[in-house]
Amino acid sequence: MRFKKRTAVGYFWHQQGWIYALLILAGIALATFKITEAQAAARVLADGVEAVGQVTDKSYSSRAGKGLTTYRLGYSFPTPDDPYTRGEQVVSQTFYDAQSEGAEILVRYLPSDVGISAVEPDSLATLYWLALAASAGLVLAGLAGGAYTILRALACVGLRETGEIRAAEVTGHVTEGKKNTTGHMQWRDAVGMTGRTDTRRLGDLLPVGTAITIFADPEGRRKAVWEGDIGSR
Repeated sequence: MRFKKRTAVGYFWHQQGWIYALLILAGIALATFKITEAQAAARVLADGVEAVGQVTDKSYSSRAGKGLTTYRLGYSFPTPDDPYTRGEQVVSQTFYDAQSEGAEILVRYLPSDVGISAVEPDSLATLYWLALAASAGLVLAGLAGGAYTILRALACVGLRETGEIRAAEVTGHVTEGKKNTTGHMQWRDAVGMTGRTDTRRLGDLLPVGTAITIFADPEGRRKAVWEGDIGSR
């Protein structure tokens, strides 16, 4: 059986390399959000004016299993153009608990942009540096994981073209995932080396005992790869 050749980029994609791109984008998005939030806080503190508003609603949400709760206050306040300008802010639990719906609350807003307002200005940039550290971690994880995966893809393509062709036999199946719909094959080659294939649907796994072809590094420095994962020579 012959298998369609994969390029290094194609194999990178097959190995779900796109996940690392998402990590990088998530890190950049988080950093952008927190920087924008911090800039808004600085503008409110430096150029904002105060108005006596009213708490219109209180709400909170929790992330199951993570012990994280987000507290939000909705409020309205008078501006020269609208006596019922509305706003919402994520606040600290202490500040949240001290408020009640319908009660007066002091609002600080930007006259030049009433869409930027706060009832607890200091909390606008809460955990700013921690968030930036987390975003840096996401970007670094994405870069490191992406680099490893593309190097692995290049190595596999190289083995297909220049590695040693060996006969091997499927020795077992390993089911993966919570839904038990995917898995990989285990194999042993003619010289006793063992390995595994990439993950695929259970229905696509070859029966135990099937003869397969692998591409191996004679010096043993790189992991061997199954012909079906990378394509036939």
